[in-house]
Amino acid sequence: MSRISSNRSAAVSVLAGLLVMSSTTGCLQGSDYRRPPIETPVDWSSMAAGSPAAGNSDKIPEADWWRSFHNQELTEFIERALAQNHDVRRAVSRVLEGRASVTTAGAGLYPQLNVQGSYTNVAISKNTLAGLGLATGQQPTPQVFATPGSSFDLWNGAADLRWELDVWGRIRRGLEAASAEAHAIEQDARAIALTLIGDVGQAYFRIRELDEQIEIARRALTLRRESLDIIIKRASVGLASDLDVKRTEVLVAESAGQIPDLTRLRTMEMHRLEVLTGASPGSVLLQPKSLRAVMVQPEIPVGLPSQLLERRPDILQAEATLMAANARIGQARAYFFPSFSITGQGGLQSVEFTNWFTGNSATYSIGPSVTLPIFLGGTNVARLDAAESRYQQMLESYQQTILLAFREVADLLVSIQARSEQLARQREQVAAATAAAGLADVRYRKGLVNYLDVLDAQRTMLAAETQLAQTERARLTDMVGLYKAVGGGWPAPPDASTPTARSVTEQ
Repeated sequence: MSRISSNRSAAVSVLAGLLVMSSTTGCLQGSDYRRPPIETPVDWSSMAAGSPAAGNSDKIPEADWWRSFHNQELTEFIERALAQNHDVRRAVSRVLEGRASVTTAGAGLYPQLNVQGSYTNVAISKNTLAGLGLATGQQPTPQVFATPGSSFDLWNGAADLRWELDVWGRIRRGLEAASAEAHAIEQDARAIALTLIGDVGQAYFRIRELDEQIEIARRALTLRRESLDIIIKRASVGLASDLDVKRTEVLVAESAGQIPDLTRLRTMEMHRLEVLTGASPGSVLLQPKSLRAVMVQPEIPVGLPSQLLERRPDILQAEATLMAANARIGQARAYFFPSFSITGQGGLQSVEFTNWFTGNSATYSIGPSVTLPIFLGGTNVARLDAAESRYQQMLESYQQTILLAFREVADLLVSIQARSEQLARQREQVAAATAAAGLADVRYRKGLVNYLDVLDAQRTMLAAETQLAQTERARLTDMVGLYKAVGGGWPAPPDASTPTARSVTEQ
């Protein structure tokens, strides 16, 4: 009896020692992640000199940054897209999958316990000495021995325990890597949502630009039809030539032919917008409005260059992947060391059902085990080399992503500033061209110029109006691109337990 007690005490001491080893962090393999040094400019002035937005670095965009355009239609389309777009919904499902993988990766830190029950009718061969031990595949012991030739029932209920002690941090590093990879998936989902918002904005701006171009084409058609009527009357009394009539007829047909093509482009752009918002083509009715009638040109807060490292989803995704690669190195190193486990089984075993749940039917076994890798054909070395190589790849990718982000923001700041100056000059051009067209028409009616001067003035005016609409749309598109380039809005993180398409964009 004393020997049994001493054996139990020894087992308890061994288990306690292993638990202490598993709880210490000094044996954790690999180094904790530290962000690599990144050289960032102080502000955007050095990369986007002269841009007003480059100096507006004390603020960052609001969460619903698209509301700064003060257009309710655009806001409704974007919110509908975030709720109904299938790419965003798929991204949300991937986020949930990534979070589930974190739970799976961390499951090894806890004891694995299974309960099983069985009933077996056993017949022991008369030609064996091992009895029940051989019949059931167990080692013959006094507890499992049965007389050869006997037959009996066996009722068994047991709980199996296995717990691998994470002494060297292999499981913890795997959990760290899985968490980082899940975060990378979340940032990818946020990037998808930001791209969707940009696509919706661009489609909407393009539709309104086409509305304005259609309006310009219709005004041109009306103007040229009126001119044709005047020239026909003048030609009837000998004040205009037949050539002037034919030239005007050509222009009337040209203007009339532009309208169906512009209408076709608008319809196709509407189909694109409808699909982005999760609707079937042709199911959304959007009344025509000119671009300048529905849109303002907001001032965009861009923050500091260093804030891109904390806000842009592609940078955060690249860094999360780098963190995962760093953790995988520690996980690979842990494979070089012995693994410690605690295994056990306990339950009730009886040859009679009536005695199954009595104290005499109790049985158990528990104890530690150690597995020491000796020769695995270079598997562990190759695993470590692969992990280190992948970390280097992710490091280069992370740094390149940051450089591309800086370039994208700087390019858009310069583009917006240039388009602002271009818009000012084009508005002056439109005003001058409109005045010139009116003056040419008056002078033609008085017989001071020929009709070619009128046609040239009208063509210049219409071309200037079209270019102005295109530039306004291009600047608005650049603004949406800039919002996306600086990472969109950045509110407090939402409740992670209830992810939605909207919350993906706001994390």
